[in-house]
Amino acid sequence: MEALARVASRIEEIRSKVVAPPPSADRFRSILQARLGTGPVALDGERSVSAPNAVAAFATAATPWTGGTVTLGTMLGATAFPTATARPVTGVATAGDLRAYVGSRGVRERNGRLDPAELVEVSGAYQGTARLLPPAASAWETMRAAAAADGIDLRLVGAYRTYESQARAHQAYLEGRKSARVLPPGTSEHGVGLAIDVTNGATIGPGDPEWAWMDANARDYGWFPIETESWHWEFRGAGLTP
Repeated sequence: MEALARVASRIEEIRSKVVAPPPSADRFRSILQARLGTGPVALDGERSVSAPNAVAAFATAATPWTGGTVTLGTMLGATAFPTATARPVTGVATAGDLRAYVGSRGVRERNGRLDPAELVEVSGAYQGTARLLPPAASAWETMRAAAAADGIDLRLVGAYRTYESQARAHQAYLEGRKSARVLPPGTSEHGVGLAIDVTNGATIGPGDPEWAWMDANARDYGWFPIETESWHWEFRGAGLTP
């Protein structure tokens, strides 16, 4: 719990430095509906979650993280965690740390059924809330702060999704109400809190400054795209080559 508190403390520190203008909900809804289907927009599966705010819960007895070259394994105080090669940015879990973190908690076996206390609410949700697994949450906040320093406001419309919300989205895809491909429930990286859908009012793609920034920089922070969806990025840890 103390290690999670450190991650949460770091996220709060970064979040306080990233100030973005309020989004236009009407513009967002109209564009996103046009891009992804005609039905109601499901921003992040369960938009309003009654679970306690993970950041606030983790903040108890938190020791501020002052930065430096550390791995997530070091932060967790677990010497058994493998470490990868030095990453290009600090404060981001390496690929080895991420594998250890996910594997030691059986996260993939519980796709879409994670306890809310295992997730961290992050900044940048276009509407509602967005939650990620702690290593991905820290990497997102670190990357978002770097983008903001370059004048880029990164926002997301998809983060962790419950099994039920995945099932609804997949059914909508099968029925033609969603044009973007949706994986069967229990198989998406959204279900383990390691995927994001990035938006600027529409789903981002080539020609958008947000996409150009992500394409040039996101891999340094451990975020990688998939070929078929320019807006979908998955956290795999720092230190990997494309």
